[in-house]
Amino acid sequence: MARYIIRFQANPAAWPIDPAQTLALWEGVVTAGTVAIEDGTFSDVVWTSGISGYAVVDAESKDGAIAATSPFFPLFTQSIEEGVSWTEATTAILAGARAAAGQ
Repeated sequence: MARYIIRFQANPAAWPIDPAQTLALWEGVVTAGTVAIEDGTFSDVVWTSGISGYAVVDAESKDGAIAATSPFFPLFTQSIEEGVSWTEATTAILAGARAAAGQ
């Protein structure tokens, strides 16, 4: 299973100007995010500001990560990157560095 990092940011064009409508949307987003965390769809969600952050999704493929985050579009724009574990990444990095050094 792969780990995907989804960076998200609120899309101002998709949000209403009326504060009551904005509150209603936020309540829906918070509920949906909480459900996704509790049911394991998202491994974690971290906010880096009041309008942006990142989520972690463990999925078989990028298609799975896209499916997990699509309910939040267009309220949030998203970019999805596959993460590589410390062990896998450092093994590959050291192998490349050793090959470059002729070892």
